[in-house]
Amino acid sequence: MNNKILKMIGRRIVQSIIVIFIVTLLVFLLMQLVPGDPIVNFLGANATEEQIEYYTELFGYDKPVLVQYGRWIAGLFHGEMGRSVALQKEISEVIFQRLGITLSIVFPAFLLAVVLGVILGITAAKNRGTAIDTVISFFANIGMSMPMFWFGMVLIMIFALRLGVLPTSGFVPIKDGLGEYASHLVLPMFVLAMGPLAQFTRQTRSSMLEVIRQDYVTTARAKGVDMRTLTFKHQLRNALIPIITVMGVNLGGMIGGTVLVESIFVVPGLGNLMITAIKGRDFMVVENGVLIIAIAVAICNLIVDILYGIIDPRIRND
Repeated sequence: MNNKILKMIGRRIVQSIIVIFIVTLLVFLLMQLVPGDPIVNFLGANATEEQIEYYTELFGYDKPVLVQYGRWIAGLFHGEMGRSVALQKEISEVIFQRLGITLSIVFPAFLLAVVLGVILGITAAKNRGTAIDTVISFFANIGMSMPMFWFGMVLIMIFALRLGVLPTSGFVPIKDGLGEYASHLVLPMFVLAMGPLAQFTRQTRSSMLEVIRQDYVTTARAKGVDMRTLTFKHQLRNALIPIITVMGVNLGGMIGGTVLVESIFVVPGLGNLMITAIKGRDFMVVENGVLIIAIAVAICNLIVDILYGIIDPRIRND
């Protein structure tokens, strides 16, 4: 990497840190407005005043809001996220265990959406105005407008309840068997991938159509450049900037979007953990979960910016 790319990366990292800090502050302050007391919710209605007072002091909820926030941020710099009231465990232990499950669904879904989206988009652009283009565009539009929860329930009804070939819910680690892991992964992965797949298809088609009309493509074709080289070296590479933008935004969104998918398929991932924490008023778990998602989104945006500079020299020279 040359100095211009390194400087660009440095600026993006600083910007990302500032954004993450603002997100942590906003989430922390907003959680203070949520009604309910995590200590009372944990101890139950029969808890005595002494018990409530003891646990409130133990978890630091008796301190002013800004002091609580300062302690949380200071703990993060030491690798500590605090302790869950409801689970009575270290939050870092619980979150990273659940995050692994979430990522095991997100990455295959993202890879599926990218590969199929780019292939279908190129195919539609190359066959513009034909029946192939019409069919691909039709299903891409359906995928864009289809509610995730509805699509998930339809897949459960067809493949799990009617055909009985896939499980309705749950998650099995890959160490317990590749077959069981794959069978539990298929439905959540397809539901999570559907929206991004449709967006990648439409964006690739649109970007490719703009590039196909350029003079240099006509010149390359006139010089006898073979179709494969013309498509991937000349057309796709120059169409990548808007495609990568959509991919980066969707990857971050998919990590946050697992909240709904994990609820539909009862997957014990990060999204499911956050829903349980919200119901139990376990505020620290929610705050740290949002922090992890914010960091993931910031990393995705940083990767996109780096790819911008690598693909298009005009951007890193700006």
